[in-house]
Amino acid sequence: MKIRIPPVIQIYILGTISLLLAVLSLGIALDQAYLGLRLTPEARSTAPARIDGMRIDAVFPGSPVAGLPGTGIPTLLSSLAALADSDGKVLSITPEDLIEEPDAMDSYATMDAFFARQDEISKMLRNDAVTLEVQFLDESRFFTIQPARQRPIRSLPFAFWLQITVGLGGVWIGVWIWALRRGDWATRCLAFSGAGLMVSAFPAAIYSTRELALPADLFRALSSLNHLGAFAFGVGMIGLFMVYPRRLFQPRWLVFPALVLGTWFVLAHLGMMESPVIGIHMGVILALLAIVILVGLQFRATRGDPRDRAALSWLGLAVLVGSGAFVITVIAPHLLGIDAFLSQGVAFVFFLLVYVGVALGVARFQLFQLENWAFRILFYVVGVVLLLSIDALLILTIVDERVPAFALSLLIVALVWLPLRDTLARLILRRREPARADRFRKIMDVALTPPERDQQNRWQVLLADMFNPLSLVHGVDAGAPHLREDGLILALPRVHTLPPLELRFADGGRRLFSARDLELATEMTAMLAQALESRAAYEKGVSEERTRIARDIHDNIGVQLMAALHSPERTRKDIMIRETLTDLRDIINNASNPDMSFDEMLADLRAQIAEQLFIAGVTMKWWAENAQALALPLQSAHMLRSIIREAVQNALKHASPGRMDISVRFTRGRILVSVSDDGNGFEPARVQHGNGLANLRDRIDAVRGVVRIESSPKGTRITAEIPLSKSMKEDT
Repeated sequence: MKIRIPPVIQIYILGTISLLLAVLSLGIALDQAYLGLRLTPEARSTAPARIDGMRIDAVFPGSPVAGLPGTGIPTLLSSLAALADSDGKVLSITPEDLIEEPDAMDSYATMDAFFARQDEISKMLRNDAVTLEVQFLDESRFFTIQPARQRPIRSLPFAFWLQITVGLGGVWIGVWIWALRRGDWATRCLAFSGAGLMVSAFPAAIYSTRELALPADLFRALSSLNHLGAFAFGVGMIGLFMVYPRRLFQPRWLVFPALVLGTWFVLAHLGMMESPVIGIHMGVILALLAIVILVGLQFRATRGDPRDRAALSWLGLAVLVGSGAFVITVIAPHLLGIDAFLSQGVAFVFFLLVYVGVALGVARFQLFQLENWAFRILFYVVGVVLLLSIDALLILTIVDERVPAFALSLLIVALVWLPLRDTLARLILRRREPARADRFRKIMDVALTPPERDQQNRWQVLLADMFNPLSLVHGVDAGAPHLREDGLILALPRVHTLPPLELRFADGGRRLFSARDLELATEMTAMLAQALESRAAYEKGVSEERTRIARDIHDNIGVQLMAALHSPERTRKDIMIRETLTDLRDIINNASNPDMSFDEMLADLRAQIAEQLFIAGVTMKWWAENAQALALPLQSAHMLRSIIREAVQNALKHASPGRMDISVRFTRGRILVSVSDDGNGFEPARVQHGNGLANLRDRIDAVRGVVRIESSPKGTRITAEIPLSKSMKEDT
């Protein structure tokens, strides 16, 4: 029975293997003797001084060299001229010792001598102690140090991480596409080329960013792997264009480029070519020429097929630009006997452009018959890989414990990768707003345009954009959209103040209106009608609220301010001004929140009354029962405040009380209020019309409430019942 592994699991497995290889490369790069110098063969100073060896560009803090007591090595003007071991053996240092790529040498003998010299320097650095001869302005200084056994991770340059990233990016994108189309020879070739890029980039990252030297056997092995990966990349790309987008050759012919380039690789490493430059670099250029020829053949084969031609143009451009840029800046100069235009470590980024171009081609042209759903898998896998990678990095660097490191990495992924993923999805997949949402936005623009500002013209422009009729004229209102004359005319009804219209000859006269057009028109008119009704209701509400605010200001604020202005008593004047400010605040709050919370309103009212009584020197007892957090209707809230405030004001003005008791109780859909004092009392029958209590009685009668006033020389008691709405009674 054949076991089929899901694509996501395959991506995880192969992605994990590539990460392990990256970690192995990192371990090899760090497992080298370390001085703490950043050396460069290029001179960076115009000082008239003799420079032997290699320029010291920087001294890393905390390194063996930086720990020399009282010396310090001046950078930029200093150079490392020689090394000496404890036995007195001296090795002069030359700029050739830091050659980035040994296969650029003019003969195999020269390359062998280079590896032997690298081995000699590496062994000297691994001894117990080494003496550095440093030249500074024609003066030699000697420093004896103990090289570190391992190189710290912070000393690895940007080029190292760049090459590791390129290798991972190439293999991940290749594996991602192959896992979703495993039976396709084109995706197999793409994945093979990505693996070749990884095999080439990882070793190059190690030896091209070394501090000074590597053991010969290790250097040779890394160099051979780099060449093998480069040839494998070429085999994969040649095979890709042999079968994609059109099958120019049968799959069995894919073995041919593998045999040719494989043979070339073996001959080059057996020293049977004229030189390493011819053996390695000429093989790479021949592979690129084969790719160019195959792209040309594919271009010819895709004539008359715009889809395949577009896919070929995008994919071919990505491969030729990425690979060609590397050949022009690094390979070709070596063949011509001149220095490379760009560092090989930095030039590797051109290969990453190839695979980024492939990923973008999947989004734009559905390369390899993949749709946008493929990116959801990719983004998910990348998120998990980032989580594990950041977790491992934190444990290796700054966080010692496993759980805090995982929690921190999870936080970083959540805060950085998830928003970045959405941004990438929008940029790569070019997500567009759904047509329905776009129509709704345009219809809302029509509905929100005031009639006097050409609302009708906007509606007609929208219809013209949607249906492109040959003519659009005023019609007769028929109550609903309908087709006439077998689809020649689409008739639309009146929508509020917008007149009925007739759309004639759809799509510029090239077709009849269809049932789908009628369905769309019905949906649009219904949406517009609903939007216009909502706007009319909103404007009506705004008008009613303006009227309410104006009435409240006229009936309450104006009267209270006038009374305060003419009041001879300072205390009374202050109280009335405070009440006026409170009413003004209530008016503003009610405009934005017509239904008030019962318990919050009582707390606010209690604070107001307590302040008034405190100023007057009166003790207050406040008691509330069943003060729930329910929404109190505006009229009931206003009535409750008026009863309590009016009762308190009358007592302070006429009864000179020393104590007041106030209780509020909510029960059976009613609010029961009681306000009593121990003041002088009065005769209720003598209450005149216009008095505050009389006005209050009239207002309670208007809402079918009940108010009772009881007074004697020992005090006054006012009780009232305020009924609530029917819906609130049912809720309670």
